[in-house]
Amino acid sequence: MIIEVNTKKELNRFIYFIKDLYKDDEYYVYPIFYAQKKELKKIVLEDKTYKAILCIRNGQAVGRLLFTYDYSKKQGKRICYYSYFDSINNYSVIEELFSFMEEDMKLNGIDYSEGTFSPFDPDTRRGVMIKGFNEMPSIFTSYNYDYYGKLLERYGFKKAIDTVLLNADVNDNSRKRLNSLSKFFLRRNDVRVDSLDFKNLSNDLKDIEKILRIATNEIIYQDAPDMELIEQTARQMRPFINPKFIKIARENGTDKPVGFCLVMPDFNQVFNRTKGKIRPFRMMYYKRKITRARGQMQYIVPKYQNSGLIGHMFKVIFDDLIEAGITEFEAGTMMEDNPRPINAFKKFGGEITKIYRLYGKELKG
Repeated sequence: MIIEVNTKKELNRFIYFIKDLYKDDEYYVYPIFYAQKKELKKIVLEDKTYKAILCIRNGQAVGRLLFTYDYSKKQGKRICYYSYFDSINNYSVIEELFSFMEEDMKLNGIDYSEGTFSPFDPDTRRGVMIKGFNEMPSIFTSYNYDYYGKLLERYGFKKAIDTVLLNADVNDNSRKRLNSLSKFFLRRNDVRVDSLDFKNLSNDLKDIEKILRIATNEIIYQDAPDMELIEQTARQMRPFINPKFIKIARENGTDKPVGFCLVMPDFNQVFNRTKGKIRPFRMMYYKRKITRARGQMQYIVPKYQNSGLIGHMFKVIFDDLIEAGITEFEAGTMMEDNPRPINAFKKFGGEITKIYRLYGKELKG
């Protein structure tokens, strides 16, 4: 039986379903449930821009799904984006969940679905994990059981595109490689790398917005975020930010912003100990023990793509990571058909450790 989430009680059931589903899994990291509840309450119960559904068997939740409709630049039409897909290992549950979604798609004149995408940021929690199950997931990445992809493919979903994640040790070897790339870049360019300045945050965010709007070095599923969304995201992420890990590259002569890198301490190392609850003192204590960081975003304007700027920026970042006691770096997920950033990270020791798949499906007439 499928029920659509329309009340706070049903929303709680939707959110906390994963506590039962993943209670025996050593790698799953619970989200901060308070924050998740606030976000989903707005889009599901108040704005009603997303629909959340649960599959119920014998009075127990056995699967969940969230979906919405929006314009896709890639498809050139409105499509269905789905996320929060979680289920027990039972094909009939997948049939019920996605049959309900597809009936709703027909009512709305939609003939294609794709996922999984985070409803809050298309660059995070993107895709169903198909490789890397025996490693702890880092902040803002997906994690799921290994049967998810098989169930989706059995239902008729096909690969749309894969995103890959690279790992690199933060050590003297990687530092030497980055130093070489940095020196090569600086011999030919007059560019400085600044850390995010909370005292000058408004101007820094404007420069970041310019870079995101101009840079086109990835397949773009959605338009670059506008200033309002960037400011909102900055406020939400501030507790998890180390400004030294966020870099803006600017030309010295013109002061034009030309590159942006967002690296975040891996707070999953903290959340794994608080089990989805806000425990301020424990969080402050374990924050000091974080040893991994994740490259959330890296964008270079076209003029400086293939110039070595990304290597120079990460040289500066790695110096700060080492000073902060970080020993492991995980690059943000990158589209498999965008070799530039992948090859750039491989140059300083990065290797692909995780793969996430975006699945798409056409509705048959």
